[in-house]
Amino acid sequence: MTPAALLEPALLRRLESLALQVRRAVSGQMGGERRSRRRGQSVEFADFRNYTPGDDFRLIDWNAYARLDRFMLRLFVAEEELPLSLFVDLSGSMDWGKPNKAETARRLAGAIAYVALAALDRVRLTVFADGPTSGGAPYRGRRAAAALFARLQSLPAGGVTNYEKLVWPIGRQRPGMTVLITDGLGQPSIDTALAALQRAQQEGAVLQLLAPQELALDWSGDARLKDAETGIEREFTATPLTQGSYTRALQQRTDDIERVAHRRGLRFARLSTAEPVDQMVQITLRRLGLLG
Repeated sequence: MTPAALLEPALLRRLESLALQVRRAVSGQMGGERRSRRRGQSVEFADFRNYTPGDDFRLIDWNAYARLDRFMLRLFVAEEELPLSLFVDLSGSMDWGKPNKAETARRLAGAIAYVALAALDRVRLTVFADGPTSGGAPYRGRRAAAALFARLQSLPAGGVTNYEKLVWPIGRQRPGMTVLITDGLGQPSIDTALAALQRAQQEGAVLQLLAPQELALDWSGDARLKDAETGIEREFTATPLTQGSYTRALQQRTDDIERVAHRRGLRFARLSTAEPVDQMVQITLRRLGLLG
Protein backbone atom coordinates (compact mmCIF):
# COMPACT_ATOMS: atom_id res chain seq x y z
CA MET A 1 0.00 0.00 0.00
CA THR A 2 1.44 3.35 -1.05
CA PRO A 3 1.16 6.45 1.18
CA ALA A 4 -1.40 7.98 -1.16
CA ALA A 5 -3.51 4.80 -0.93
CA LEU A 6 -3.79 4.75 2.88
CA LEU A 7 -7.00 6.79 2.57
CA GLU A 8 -9.01 7.29 -0.59
CA PRO A 9 -9.24 10.85 -2.04
CA ALA A 10 -13.04 10.79 -1.66
CA LEU A 11 -12.68 9.98 2.05
CA LEU A 12 -10.09 12.74 2.52
CA ARG A 13 -12.51 15.27 1.04
CA ARG A 14 -15.23 14.17 3.46
CA LEU A 15 -12.84 14.39 6.40
CA GLU A 16 -12.14 18.05 5.64
CA SER A 17 -15.67 18.93 6.76
CA LEU A 18 -15.02 17.55 10.27
CA ALA A 19 -13.14 18.91 13.29
CA LEU A 20 -11.91 17.54 16.58
CA GLN A 21 -14.26 18.42 19.45
CA VAL A 22 -12.65 19.55 22.70
CA ARG A 23 -14.53 20.14 25.95
CA ARG A 24 -12.25 22.90 27.20
CA ALA A 25 -10.04 25.68 25.85
CA VAL A 26 -6.63 24.69 24.52
CA SER A 27 -3.21 26.25 24.53
CA GLY A 28 -1.04 25.61 21.49
CA GLN A 29 2.15 27.11 20.12
CA MET A 30 0.89 28.47 16.81
CA GLY A 31 -2.25 29.97 15.35
CA GLY A 32 -5.04 27.61 14.54
CA GLU A 33 -8.80 27.41 14.31
CA ARG A 34 -10.03 26.87 17.86
CA ARG A 35 -10.51 28.67 21.16
CA SER A 36 -7.41 29.25 23.29
CA ARG A 37 -6.91 29.89 27.01
CA ARG A 38 -5.04 33.07 26.14
CA ARG A 39 -6.42 36.37 24.92
CA GLY A 40 -5.68 37.50 21.39
CA GLN A 41 -7.31 38.97 18.33
CA SER A 42 -10.29 37.38 16.63
CA VAL A 43 -13.92 38.25 15.98
CA GLU A 44 -15.13 36.92 19.34
CA PHE A 45 -15.06 39.40 22.24
CA ALA A 46 -13.76 38.01 25.54
CA ASP A 47 -13.31 40.75 28.18
CA PHE A 48 -12.08 44.23 29.11
CA ARG A 49 -8.98 45.17 31.08
CA ASN A 50 -7.24 48.41 32.02
CA TYR A 51 -4.72 49.86 29.61
CA THR A 52 -1.06 49.73 30.70
CA PRO A 53 1.93 51.39 28.97
CA GLY A 54 3.17 49.20 26.14
CA ASP A 55 -0.25 47.80 25.21
CA ASP A 56 -1.46 48.06 21.62
CA PHE A 57 -3.38 51.37 21.57
CA ARG A 58 -5.43 50.09 18.65
CA LEU A 59 -7.28 47.84 21.13
CA ILE A 60 -8.49 50.80 23.23
CA ASP A 61 -12.26 50.93 23.44
CA TRP A 62 -13.08 54.64 22.95
CA ASN A 63 -16.73 54.15 23.87
CA ALA A 64 -15.64 52.76 27.24
CA TYR A 65 -13.26 55.73 27.63
CA ALA A 66 -16.13 58.17 27.01
CA ARG A 67 -18.21 56.48 29.72
CA LEU A 68 -15.55 55.71 32.32
CA ASP A 69 -12.92 58.40 31.60
CA ARG A 70 -10.15 55.79 31.57
CA PHE A 71 -8.48 53.71 28.92
CA MET A 72 -9.84 50.18 28.57
CA LEU A 73 -8.68 47.45 26.19
CA ARG A 74 -11.03 45.11 24.41
CA LEU A 75 -9.76 41.51 24.60
CA PHE A 76 -10.70 38.82 22.13
CA VAL A 77 -10.57 35.04 22.14
CA ALA A 78 -7.33 33.85 20.59
CA GLU A 79 -7.45 30.99 18.12
CA GLU A 80 -4.69 28.42 18.43
CA GLU A 81 -3.82 24.93 17.30
CA LEU A 82 -4.91 21.86 19.24
CA PRO A 83 -2.05 19.51 20.19
CA LEU A 84 -3.24 16.05 19.11
CA SER A 85 -1.32 12.90 20.08
CA LEU A 86 -2.10 9.55 18.47
CA PHE A 87 -0.94 6.37 20.20
CA VAL A 88 -1.39 3.39 17.87
CA ASP A 89 -1.03 -0.19 19.09
CA LEU A 90 1.00 -2.23 16.58
CA SER A 91 1.74 -5.18 18.88
CA GLY A 92 1.59 -8.79 17.69
CA SER A 93 -2.06 -9.21 18.65
CA MET A 94 -2.96 -6.32 16.33
CA ASP A 95 -1.42 -8.06 13.30
CA TRP A 96 -4.34 -10.44 13.02
CA GLY A 97 -7.89 -10.75 11.78
CA LYS A 98 -9.80 -10.21 8.56
CA PRO A 99 -9.79 -7.29 8.00
CA ASN A 100 -6.41 -6.98 9.74
CA LYS A 101 -6.48 -4.94 12.96
CA ALA A 102 -3.09 -3.29 12.41
CA GLU A 103 -3.99 -2.12 8.92
CA THR A 104 -7.35 -0.81 10.11
CA ALA A 105 -5.65 0.97 13.03
CA ARG A 106 -3.29 2.69 10.59
CA ARG A 107 -6.20 3.87 8.45
CA LEU A 108 -8.25 5.01 11.43
CA ALA A 109 -5.29 6.92 12.89
CA GLY A 110 -4.63 8.46 9.48
CA ALA A 111 -8.25 9.61 9.21
CA ILE A 112 -8.25 11.25 12.65
CA ALA A 113 -4.87 12.83 11.94
CA TYR A 114 -6.09 14.26 8.64
CA VAL A 115 -9.07 15.91 10.33
CA ALA A 116 -6.61 17.65 12.67
CA LEU A 117 -4.12 18.56 9.94
CA ALA A 118 -6.87 20.13 7.82
CA ALA A 119 -7.68 22.42 10.78
CA LEU A 120 -4.01 23.40 11.24
CA ASP A 121 -3.77 21.40 14.46
CA ARG A 122 -0.42 19.86 15.39
CA VAL A 123 -0.28 16.06 15.31
CA ARG A 124 2.22 13.85 17.12
CA LEU A 125 2.32 10.15 16.25
CA THR A 126 3.55 7.31 18.47
CA VAL A 127 3.19 3.60 17.78
CA PHE A 128 3.81 1.03 20.49
CA ALA A 129 4.11 -2.62 21.39
CA ASP A 130 6.64 -3.58 24.07
CA GLY A 131 7.83 0.03 23.89
CA PRO A 132 6.92 3.31 22.17
CA THR A 133 8.31 4.37 18.78
CA SER A 134 8.03 8.03 17.86
CA GLY A 135 6.53 8.93 14.52
CA GLY A 136 9.05 11.78 14.20
CA ALA A 137 8.60 15.51 14.56
CA PRO A 138 5.03 16.82 14.93
CA TYR A 139 3.04 17.22 11.71
CA ARG A 140 1.04 20.31 10.76
CA GLY A 141 -1.06 21.24 7.74
CA ARG A 142 -2.53 19.19 4.90
CA ARG A 143 0.82 18.97 3.13
CA ALA A 144 2.20 16.98 6.06
CA ALA A 145 -0.43 14.24 5.61
CA ALA A 146 1.60 12.28 3.05
CA ALA A 147 4.62 12.14 5.36
CA LEU A 148 2.47 11.06 8.32
CA PHE A 149 0.73 8.38 6.24
CA ALA A 150 4.08 7.08 5.00
CA ARG A 151 5.40 6.90 8.55
CA LEU A 152 2.31 5.01 9.71
CA GLN A 153 2.75 2.46 6.96
CA SER A 154 6.49 2.05 7.47
CA LEU A 155 6.26 0.86 11.08
CA PRO A 156 5.81 -2.93 11.32
CA ALA A 157 3.50 -4.75 13.72
CA GLY A 158 4.85 -7.23 16.26
CA GLY A 159 5.94 -7.66 19.85
CA VAL A 160 4.29 -7.85 23.24
CA THR A 161 1.99 -5.05 24.44
CA ASN A 162 3.32 -3.04 27.38
CA TYR A 163 1.08 -0.13 28.36
CA GLU A 164 3.36 0.85 31.25
CA LYS A 165 6.01 2.07 28.83
CA LEU A 166 3.59 4.70 27.51
CA VAL A 167 3.70 6.59 30.81
CA TRP A 168 6.89 8.49 29.99
CA PRO A 169 5.95 9.75 26.47
CA ILE A 170 2.45 10.63 27.69
CA GLY A 171 3.88 12.68 30.55
CA ARG A 172 5.93 14.82 28.14
CA GLN A 173 2.85 16.17 26.37
CA ARG A 174 1.33 19.62 26.69
CA PRO A 175 -2.36 19.68 27.69
CA GLY A 176 -4.41 18.74 24.65
CA MET A 177 -6.11 15.76 23.03
CA THR A 178 -4.92 12.15 22.90
CA VAL A 179 -6.47 9.24 21.02
CA LEU A 180 -5.34 5.72 21.93
CA ILE A 181 -6.11 2.98 19.38
CA THR A 182 -5.63 -0.56 20.72
CA ASP A 183 -7.30 -3.93 20.99
CA GLY A 184 -6.95 -3.68 24.77
CA LEU A 185 -5.64 -7.24 25.01
CA GLY A 186 -2.23 -6.46 26.47
CA GLN A 187 -0.91 -6.91 29.97
CA PRO A 188 -0.45 -5.35 32.46
CA SER A 189 -3.59 -3.25 32.75
CA ILE A 190 -4.18 -0.29 30.46
CA ASP A 191 -5.00 1.77 33.57
CA THR A 192 -1.38 2.86 33.98
CA ALA A 193 -1.43 4.61 30.60
CA LEU A 194 -4.86 6.15 31.15
CA ALA A 195 -3.84 7.46 34.57
CA ALA A 196 -0.85 9.12 32.89
CA LEU A 197 -3.21 10.77 30.39
CA GLN A 198 -5.26 12.21 33.22
CA ARG A 199 -2.14 13.58 34.96
CA ALA A 200 -1.00 15.11 31.66
CA GLN A 201 -4.35 16.93 31.36
CA GLN A 202 -5.31 15.09 28.21
CA GLU A 203 -8.83 14.69 26.92
CA GLY A 204 -9.71 12.40 24.06
CA ALA A 205 -10.68 8.78 23.58
CA VAL A 206 -9.74 5.15 23.87
CA LEU A 207 -10.77 3.24 20.73
CA GLN A 208 -10.79 -0.52 21.23
CA LEU A 209 -10.38 -2.16 17.82
CA LEU A 210 -11.24 -5.85 17.44
CA ALA A 211 -11.61 -8.22 14.49
CA PRO A 212 -15.01 -9.79 13.77
CA GLN A 213 -13.45 -13.24 14.42
CA GLU A 214 -12.74 -12.09 17.98
CA LEU A 215 -16.19 -10.66 18.55
CA ALA A 216 -17.95 -13.85 17.46
CA LEU A 217 -16.10 -17.18 17.25
CA ASP A 218 -16.78 -18.67 13.82
CA TRP A 219 -15.47 -22.21 14.37
CA SER A 220 -16.12 -25.24 16.56
CA GLY A 221 -14.31 -28.37 17.59
CA ASP A 222 -10.73 -28.92 18.76
CA ALA A 223 -7.90 -26.54 17.92
CA ARG A 224 -4.42 -25.52 19.04
CA LEU A 225 -4.37 -21.78 19.77
CA LYS A 226 -1.15 -19.77 19.65
CA ASP A 227 -0.72 -16.43 21.44
CA ALA A 228 0.19 -13.87 18.75
CA GLU A 229 2.51 -12.01 21.15
CA THR A 230 4.12 -14.60 23.40
CA GLY A 231 3.98 -17.66 21.14
CA ILE A 232 2.46 -19.77 23.94
CA GLU A 233 0.20 -22.53 22.60
CA ARG A 234 -2.87 -24.02 24.24
CA GLU A 235 -5.33 -26.76 23.36
CA PHE A 236 -8.91 -25.50 23.09
CA THR A 237 -12.26 -27.07 22.33
CA ALA A 238 -14.92 -24.71 21.02
CA THR A 239 -18.30 -25.73 22.40
CA PRO A 240 -21.36 -23.61 23.21
CA LEU A 241 -20.18 -23.55 26.83
CA THR A 242 -16.59 -22.44 26.12
CA GLN A 243 -17.74 -19.98 23.45
CA GLY A 244 -20.11 -18.42 25.98
CA SER A 245 -17.30 -18.17 28.55
CA TYR A 246 -15.06 -16.52 25.95
CA THR A 247 -17.74 -14.00 24.98
CA ARG A 248 -18.33 -13.06 28.61
CA ALA A 249 -14.59 -12.69 29.28
CA LEU A 250 -14.14 -10.43 26.25
CA GLN A 251 -17.12 -8.31 27.26
CA GLN A 252 -15.71 -8.02 30.78
CA ARG A 253 -12.39 -6.81 29.35
CA THR A 254 -14.23 -4.20 27.27
CA ASP A 255 -16.33 -3.09 30.23
CA ASP A 256 -13.21 -2.73 32.39
CA ILE A 257 -11.45 -0.55 29.79
CA GLU A 258 -14.55 1.59 29.31
CA ARG A 259 -14.99 2.09 33.05
CA VAL A 260 -11.33 3.09 33.52
CA ALA A 261 -11.46 5.43 30.50
CA HIS A 262 -14.54 7.22 31.80
CA ARG A 263 -13.01 7.50 35.27
CA ARG A 264 -10.03 9.22 33.67
CA GLY A 265 -12.24 11.65 31.73
CA LEU A 266 -11.82 9.93 28.35
CA ARG A 267 -14.37 8.83 25.78
CA PHE A 268 -14.55 5.16 24.79
CA ALA A 269 -15.78 3.14 21.82
CA ARG A 270 -15.42 -0.48 20.76
CA LEU A 271 -14.98 -0.84 17.02
CA SER A 272 -14.87 -3.79 14.63
CA THR A 273 -12.52 -3.97 11.66
CA ALA A 274 -15.53 -5.17 9.67
CA GLU A 275 -16.81 -1.58 9.88
CA PRO A 276 -15.51 0.72 7.11
CA VAL A 277 -13.19 3.45 8.41
CA ASP A 278 -15.43 6.05 6.79
CA GLN A 279 -18.34 4.78 8.90
CA MET A 280 -16.21 4.70 12.07
CA VAL A 281 -15.34 8.35 11.58
CA GLN A 282 -18.57 9.74 10.20
CA ILE A 283 -20.94 7.88 12.56
CA THR A 284 -19.26 6.34 15.61
CA LEU A 285 -16.71 9.04 16.39
CA ARG A 286 -19.23 11.81 15.75
CA ARG A 287 -21.75 10.11 18.03
CA LEU A 288 -18.96 9.79 20.60
CA GLY A 289 -18.40 13.55 20.45
CA LEU A 290 -14.79 13.19 19.35
CA LEU A 291 -15.47 14.67 15.91
CA GLY A 292 -18.09 17.11 14.75
